[in-house]
Amino acid sequence: MSKRGRELEGLLGPLETDVMEIAWRIGDATVRDVHAELAETREIAYTTVMTTMTRLAAKGLLVRDTTALAHRYRPALSREEYAETTVTSVIDWLVDRFPTPAMQYFVDVMDDGSDPDTMRALRDRIDRRREVES
Repeated sequence: MSKRGRELEGLLGPLETDVMEIAWRIGDATVRDVHAELAETREIAYTTVMTTMTRLAAKGLLVRDTTALAHRYRPALSREEYAETTVTSVIDWLVDRFPTPAMQYFVDVMDDGSDPDTMRALRDRIDRRREVES
């Protein structure tokens, strides 16, 4: 599988990632709902899941509804929106601090021959940018 085909990895901790994957799949959930799913494949304390979901809410990834006895959580943004904002933040940080190696890496990855249409679109965009700057 190409580098571009892999899922985003390592941006959240493993448990946070598992909790978010469940939240994205089922939408509105209680800690009990998420704990029940996680407990099917591993030994995990209810309080660990509760703490993780509270932290994800504090990070703005989950929205907590406290109107009912059991707090309900739902994703604050879709998986695609999360991926887009996270990738944008990481790339902005890399390009700002390490512009030459970051751009060289992007060109090397794009020029691996697996996606000629994307490479052509990138070249066209660079050419248009050069025309505007001239």
